[in-house]
Amino acid sequence: EESGHILVSADGAAFGEVSGDRELLAQALVNLVENALHHTSAGTNIEIGTVAGSVAPVLYVRDDGPGIAEAYRDRVTQRFVRLDASRSSTGHGLGLSMVKAIATAHGAEMELRDANPGLEVRIVFGGSGV
Repeated sequence: EESGHILVSADGAAFGEVSGDRELLAQALVNLVENALHHTSAGTNIEIGTVAGSVAPVLYVRDDGPGIAEAYRDRVTQRFVRLDASRSSTGHGLGLSMVKAIATAHGAEMELRDANPGLEVRIVFGGSGV
């Protein structure tokens, strides 16, 4: 509320069960929400949801902010990388790289997608987990 963002929880399909470290998975979700809050302006909608994917459960955070150009999506998942537009703001460029590492440790994949407008970050669970 203080930042002027609108945070909503989507009514998703039954997510199922994921095996893993609860604290690390919670940290990944916190990083995604903080990233959306930090890199979007007041009035932006931020949605947290789940999808019972056809192959694996999916956790996502979607916003209707400026998004990330497709050409930069691989780059922003690397440690200490910050795009030029965010260089004047606080942070160390670790948020998305940490989410990717947590997802990988849980046998999941992190995907960055265009939300038209905005960005959707998905953690697609599969494999054996931790």
